[in-house]
Amino acid sequence: MTDKQIECFLETGKYQSFTKAAQNLYLPQPAVSRYISALEQELGVSLFIRENSRNISLSEEGTIYFNFFQRYHAEFRNIKKMLTNTSSTLRIGYNIGWNVSSFLPAIVDECRKENPDLEISFECLGFRDLVQAIEDKHLDAIITTDDYLEGRADFVKYHFTSISRIIAYSDLLPNHESITSPKDFEEYTFYMIDDPKVGELCQDIELMFRPYGFIPKFFAVPNINSVFASVENGLGVAVLDSWYQGIHHPGMHIFDLHEALPISIAWSRNAISSPVDMLYKKINEFFKNGM
Repeated sequence: MTDKQIECFLETGKYQSFTKAAQNLYLPQPAVSRYISALEQELGVSLFIRENSRNISLSEEGTIYFNFFQRYHAEFRNIKKMLTNTSSTLRIGYNIGWNVSSFLPAIVDECRKENPDLEISFECLGFRDLVQAIEDKHLDAIITTDDYLEGRADFVKYHFTSISRIIAYSDLLPNHESITSPKDFEEYTFYMIDDPKVGELCQDIELMFRPYGFIPKFFAVPNINSVFASVENGLGVAVLDSWYQGIHHPGMHIFDLHEALPISIAWSRNAISSPVDMLYKKINEFFKNGM
């Protein structure tokens, strides 16, 4: 079946008239009749009760198909409208404190080469708030760690790289100069962000340090800025990732745990957005080619 057949059927069913449908569609009446006859043949039912050429009505089967094709056309129009309205806007979110300048500017540049009218904005939020921003349709796509996307069937997720987990500490940490092994962190407090994932993260860290014979002492604070302030002022240490820009501040040190942290781009499964598709493809090309 074709869109023209469906269009002729809907217009004829709406006005119960081949003549009126032909006038509205700027087609000859015989053409409208032929389109509908072909559709009836394909569907295997009579869509209209034809008393004569001027007096027709929808059959029982025709009424069912009429309602179905009306919903189809309404959804089709909505999708076209959605694509048109979002075709020049891309709102990207990623974690507070991340430095993604090693890849994101190059990818954005490639997106703009393909669509010069593309408007791009960035927003930095905590991991939990990034997920909420997608749910609220405040952002189109987010770059985040895989653990915050687990169990989210309503998200499309594409894993594109992994980064290192590190322990961050400062010159002000007592005896920092003697740290040579993960075992040397046993006496220090580990600062964490207090959010729904804190329990899982603490378990992951405990597993990392189990071979060294101790369980870290954890202390939860409201946000990443509070975590870093505690570390920077020598109160303790924190397990962070290698993208966190604060670890490059003067007086800061890092200890690589050689643990890979998967990173993905994610967006709502219900969203239809050409810019998001383009962003995904450019990220895929960038990391596939090792750029």
